[in-house]
Amino acid sequence: MGSRTSRPGTSRGTPDTAAEPWWRKHGRLLYLGVGIPVIGAVLTALALNGLGLGGESEPAAPAATGSPSASPPSAPFTVSARQDGDDGGCTALEDRISSPRDRAEIVTGGDVAGVVRRHRGARAGELATELTIEGGTQPLTITSIDIEPEQPRPAPPFAGTLLCEASAGGEPKIQLYADLDSTRPVFLTGKGSADRYFDEHVVTLAPGEQVNLSATFVAVKGSREFRLVVRYVRNGKEGAVSVPAPSGSRYAVTGYAAEYGAVYSGSPNGGFRLEDGSRPCRWSPAAPC
Repeated sequence: MGSRTSRPGTSRGTPDTAAEPWWRKHGRLLYLGVGIPVIGAVLTALALNGLGLGGESEPAAPAATGSPSASPPSAPFTVSARQDGDDGGCTALEDRISSPRDRAEIVTGGDVAGVVRRHRGARAGELATELTIEGGTQPLTITSIDIEPEQPRPAPPFAGTLLCEASAGGEPKIQLYADLDSTRPVFLTGKGSADRYFDEHVVTLAPGEQVNLSATFVAVKGSREFRLVVRYVRNGKEGAVSVPAPSGSRYAVTGYAAEYGAVYSGSPNGGFRLEDGSRPCRWSPAAPC
């Protein structure tokens, strides 16, 4: 009477000296070993998503010729290029279109741009490109825009298939002109001129200022693919920024061939009509017709 009975290991102030079962100890270690990496992975994923760097891939941008390009955001200025086919003109492919699917796309006016991309087509005669340069946070000077051909010399003109659209009329204002038939093409002050544009001119950009340039690349004798690089000086230091080609296209131009495997002309319904002849008489100023 009056005495209290305490259970072993539970009396107040007395530590529990009983050995912990092995399965409980190892189970706790297993939980900690798995839980810490999982928690770390979750926190890392949340941080990346917050920064816009999550692992989920972005949907691919639609590939459409004429969509403007853009320079990387880390560049000291932005430069973009746009190729507009609304002024008509022709596009040449190296091979004759033989796939029924590709022929159907051309005749019906479907994904003609896709056919041109798959066959690595090039604008025939001349390629007109609009360049837009916008200054960044500091003033700088554009000292040149260099043309860097992929091949040391022009290849023969593309002679497989010719696709020609009707012209919308009007003569574009030409600010820069380049002959891609030359071994080292550079920008000149105009067609037929021998004066190098950037020997006498520079482009000075104030912060946020925008400058628009029209560049025409011409080929008569051969075909050429090339790159564009803008060189500049900022705070006394030289630098260079590549100009990406418009989405779904490339910088390439070819002279007209004497004749083609097939010639298509744009029709009023938006598709193309197969011409009877194989010579580009209506489009090439030098066609032997």
